[in-house]
Amino acid sequence: MAEVKTETKITAPKLLAFIGMLYTLALGITYFYAAGADPLFILWGIICLVIAFLIFVSLELIDFGPLKIPYYWWIILIFGVVLILFAYFFIGNYFPGILLLLAALIDLIMQKKPYKASKIMVLVGIGFSIYECFVLFLSGSAIAIVNGVFGLILLILLIIVLFDLVDLKVLDYSWWFLLLVGFVIFTWVSPFAFGFPVVGNGGTLILIGFLMMLLAL
Repeated sequence: MAEVKTETKITAPKLLAFIGMLYTLALGITYFYAAGADPLFILWGIICLVIAFLIFVSLELIDFGPLKIPYYWWIILIFGVVLILFAYFFIGNYFPGILLLLAALIDLIMQKKPYKASKIMVLVGIGFSIYECFVLFLSGSAIAIVNGVFGLILLILLIIVLFDLVDLKVLDYSWWFLLLVGFVIFTWVSPFAFGFPVVGNGGTLILIGFLMMLLAL
């Protein structure tokens, strides 16, 4: 019988891999729902569920007895690449693959140098969010453009405090400001960015960085 393990140490790459696993599980279910359009989607759904299960086992959150799968960054990287290819060639979402790729790359980076994973995640989220702001600028919608301008201003302020480029006195790199920026991008920018590849994820990535910050990762 599987037993829950309580001594598993939370690390930034494993947290990302866990979140990516949940999104992969959801993607697999999405493929099953799309099977009416193409029965081949059933196969893709099964593959996604298998990937999600393998990641879950490798995280060792539950003791599966003799069933052991080692957690290596390059294995997570392979899973991420597979999901990216699925999203590119078939119906699907790039985000699960992006999360797994980030989990693998952050793991590799932290093995070389002791960077703060939460700041790496926030920086990636800023990059995606700036891209989404420019997508809004091209939308032609006045409301979307205003949202993009407001979001871009907050992102510039976040970059300034993240790298301590200017002493803003009343503003610093703190959890509440990171939460504010992530919430604004998540609600006012990301949902309106569509029509271009890999959009709609900037706010979520920043909020994941916020979660890592709270966990001191």
